[in-house]
Amino acid sequence: MELLYFKTFAQVVKSGNYTRAAYALDYAQSSVTTHIQKLEEIYGGIRLLERHGKSMELTPAGELLYSYVEKMLSLYEESHQRLSTQEVKTVRVGSIETLAIYELPNILAEFKKKYPDVMVQIIPDSEEIIIEKIYNKDLDFGLIIDKPFKSERINSLSLKKQAMQVVVPPDHAFTKEDFITIDDFKNETIILTEEGCTYRAYLLKQLERNHIDFTLSMELSSIETIKKAIQNKWGVGFLPAFSIKGHEEVVGMPFQDENFQFYSQLLYRKSSSHGSVYQYLISLFQKA
Repeated sequence: MELLYFKTFAQVVKSGNYTRAAYALDYAQSSVTTHIQKLEEIYGGIRLLERHGKSMELTPAGELLYSYVEKMLSLYEESHQRLSTQEVKTVRVGSIETLAIYELPNILAEFKKKYPDVMVQIIPDSEEIIIEKIYNKDLDFGLIIDKPFKSERINSLSLKKQAMQVVVPPDHAFTKEDFITIDDFKNETIILTEEGCTYRAYLLKQLERNHIDFTLSMELSSIETIKKAIQNKWGVGFLPAFSIKGHEEVVGMPFQDENFQFYSQLLYRKSSSHGSVYQYLISLFQKA
């Protein structure tokens, strides 16, 4: 109970009077008055504060106590921070490859500034396996690109709507167009990511639904390898727009399809979203 009194005492000193302290603490003013009276009783009835006009000022005894209260409250906050950090020694993040390469590094750099002693494990995998591992508590977080994910046990934080691009060599005929539609894939040779990729599955389904003839020439697990293959004119690719930025060897043409409503999303179990470490990482994704 004394800690509560100390907090109230410190707030009165910072606010200057009982009214502003009560507002800051969301207490009734009578509660603030009672806390100060109880604190004075604990110390033998010594006056800690006295009124000067509309303000409350420290007595000599109050000044001495306040110097200790500041230290005690600081240690109290530090203990909470240290214990919450100590509880989490490792954060496990499952991610599809594109997000692991292009989106995670900046966020993790900020995270490590605040929590340098927390190990971060990045586990690249398909969306299906990432979700399964989150359910089984083998992962703390998952990063996917898909239609909005819904589950009673897993939270889904939509980060941003993702645009797709048809990736071609600089001299490809597609570069003369403003955008590419599903019909433009007719008779094209295509290079895709491996099975299990959600945007690959979407494209193949749309090609089949629209009866588009095409040739699937390669399935590659690495985005960088796909771009190299496109550069060598072995086919055209279908990749998230952010993965093409800064690559002059290939050109990304906007893919237009009103039905493509995919978002990058952060997944995590509803039961494990508490604690300062997890909350801070979630806040970094929200700001990105």
